Amino acid sequence: MEDKTILLMNQYLDRDYRVFPMAEDKTALQDIRDIENSLAMKFPDEYVAHLLAEDCDALPHRGIYIEVKEEIWRRPQAMDVGPFWTFLYGFHTYTASKLSADWMRLDFVAHQFMQETGLKAIPILKIINDADMYCVNESGDIVKFNHEMNILEPTNMDFWQVWEFELKELKERKETKKAELK
Repeated sequence: MEDKTILLMNQYLDRDYRVFPMAEDKTALQDIRDIENSLAMKFPDEYVAHLLAEDCDALPHRGIYIEVKEEIWRRPQAMDVGPFWTFLYGFHTYTASKLSADWMRLDFVAHQFMQETGLKAIPILKIINDADMYCVNESGDIVKFNHEMNILEPTNMDFWQVWEFELKELKERKETKKAELK
């Protein structure tokens, strides 16, 4: 399956963003399969393509972190109040690399998520400062975790649709913040 990560990023991102990989080492398909086997779950093919980043020499992402630069979007401080969206300045996927920090790793985050929620799902995309997140459920579907209800809600989207939707949403939020600076 073709990796569309960079193609879609190029449609929505400009120089107002910082982007970096979640792992320095190359992810092997076996690393991903090991995680699937240990959790008795399967990732969608498009998410596996994203994690492998095989067609990407420019930015070998292996999971990716995207945020609006701080000079465009000031980071929230303790006691800040505002509309919820004003705290959502970026998002990231996770990595299959065991060399990455725990908060970046699929296996670690999955075990933590299942223990805390009692739900059988693996987080795959996290919006910064949002307790809800995109996950893969036991059927291999992408669902959204609703933290208030502690349930998994269907998205009816594949990974590329989720990726593009969140890139578009982040761009719209960034443009609103940028307009406030003027």
